[in-house]
Amino acid sequence: MPVTFCGYHTHNQNQDVIYRPNGLEEYLFLLVLAPMEFTFANGEQVRAQRGACMLYLPGTFQHYQAEEEFFNSFVEFTGLPQLDFPMSLPTNRLFYPSNLDQLNRLLQKIHQEFLLQQPESGQLMALYVQELLLLAARGVAHHQRLQNDTSLYQEMHSLRLSMLADCQKEWTAEKLSDLLQISQSKFYRLYREYFHTTPNEELICARLQLALYHITNQSMTIQEAAYQSGFANINHFHRLFKKRYGCTPSQYRKRSQP
Repeated sequence: MPVTFCGYHTHNQNQDVIYRPNGLEEYLFLLVLAPMEFTFANGEQVRAQRGACMLYLPGTFQHYQAEEEFFNSFVEFTGLPQLDFPMSLPTNRLFYPSNLDQLNRLLQKIHQEFLLQQPESGQLMALYVQELLLLAARGVAHHQRLQNDTSLYQEMHSLRLSMLADCQKEWTAEKLSDLLQISQSKFYRLYREYFHTTPNEELICARLQLALYHITNQSMTIQEAAYQSGFANINHFHRLFKKRYGCTPSQYRKRSQP
């Protein structure tokens, strides 16, 4: 699977156009890093956002233009029968894998080996290209699963806002997953996929923010401020507070006094 040409974080002039009516002799895997407009042989035009990918087969019409900044990563390669492609990997059309950074790092590795041209570079590039295609296929499948869960995303987003707005209440994984009628393991997995954090981490942050507000109220004791913010264990509250703010609640109260 020889790599004939590649680029990592490639910049052409703004609004540059690539037009190859007869395509290339090689395969072209393109990762879009700034918005582009793709035109297909039938005249259809599709806007590609950052994170879009395209795998052109040899001899396929190619026409795309940057909306403003021309910015992408790509690899051209030969020697791979289409039968060896992952079955779920789209060709000659735009697709959006969920693992953009992972794919871009592989394109960086391919580019580095292409520049080095050491004895092992050819084999390494072949392995990286194969990995690129497999991970792109996995990323497409994952993205499609997330798209299919759109209604669940809306429900989870609404529940998340309720949790953070009333963070002083008792919220458990069991309660949250029951409200969505899904398992706890699925709840945790989707929460991280959607919001890139965990419910526990967000709940602690929200409670600490609320505690800061209560601590400035001189009529409340530190213990009352902690309980009013949702912390049942005062020692646990002190540890979390000091870890986040670098001081104890009492020290913070003294500093906040005029």
